[in-house]
Amino acid sequence: MKRILFRVFFIIFLAFVLPAAVTHYKNMAETTEKIHIVNNVENNLDVQNSSAKNAENDEPPASQTENDGTPSRTITVLIHGDVHEMTLEDYTAGALAAEMPASFPEEALKAQAVAARTFAVYKQSLGTDTQHPNAAVCADYTHCAAFVDLDTEAKQQWGSNAAAWTEKIKTAVRETTGQVVTYNGTPIAAVFHSAAAKQTEAAVSVWGTDIPYLTTVDSDGDADCPKYDASVTFGAEEFRQIMLSKYPDINLTGLPKTWFTDIDTSEAGGVRTCKIGGQELKGTEVRALFGLNSTHFTIKTTDTSLTFHTQGYGHGVGMSQYGARNMAENGKSYREILTHYYTDTQITALDAQ
Repeated sequence: MKRILFRVFFIIFLAFVLPAAVTHYKNMAETTEKIHIVNNVENNLDVQNSSAKNAENDEPPASQTENDGTPSRTITVLIHGDVHEMTLEDYTAGALAAEMPASFPEEALKAQAVAARTFAVYKQSLGTDTQHPNAAVCADYTHCAAFVDLDTEAKQQWGSNAAAWTEKIKTAVRETTGQVVTYNGTPIAAVFHSAAAKQTEAAVSVWGTDIPYLTTVDSDGDADCPKYDASVTFGAEEFRQIMLSKYPDINLTGLPKTWFTDIDTSEAGGVRTCKIGGQELKGTEVRALFGLNSTHFTIKTTDTSLTFHTQGYGHGVGMSQYGARNMAENGKSYREILTHYYTDTQITALDAQ
């Protein structure tokens, strides 16, 4: 009787339990593989977007392409996952409020307003953006520009100064309505940053693309930026592990003083390329890997540590915001500020294009 019962249970096991177990294991394996694939994609995106604001990021402007439309006076904006359509002037006010301190002089605010409007029109002219295909721009400061809804977020942004500074922002936008920076009649990639290190960087030095209106120019007053001078120290082993995570075959034997070689700097003093343990890196990559404020850095080493000292804040290309503040405080107009930082450009009304 026991032998018969054993055979019955064995047949049930073969017919039902074992196939179910195999199927469950297979499904689990497939699910795990899908998760790994998704994580790999997300990690790649994180590396690409590892910098700070538009005023501080290292993403080069996209190449200008032809389109069959004229600049629109409305724009679609991706904000917190939702697409909003608004007037170009309302967008400009929100971007200005988010990107430059409202305490800055009026002419500096006007310059930033025109730069923000120009950058939006430029992005709009490029057509579909793969990161936000349903909107011309987004409120992600690592990709386009930050944005503040002045109708709902002014109090949170400025507290008791909300009413006065909202009006100051709106005035800067109103007094520059419809104005953009153009080069040969076309709105430019009006990139900007917080503070240069005495000179702005040429686009070719940072992104490898020669853009005629993004050249090296003198910039004064940038040292007033609270983050102009900064230092960050890494233990030798911590530094080694960061590099090995990206370059597993890198040679970081010996003392830290031997690791950095062949440092090539731009006209403005930023690091274009250098070798670390024999591996050549761009200055922008070193900045991203170690969270530096700029590519304008020097290195000091001990037997057990490395210290980066940086000057400036941001990628250094285009208009310096603290430089714009200094020019405004010294009586320069927003037009003079913009044409100083964007070489051989003009201020043009959108209606005139």
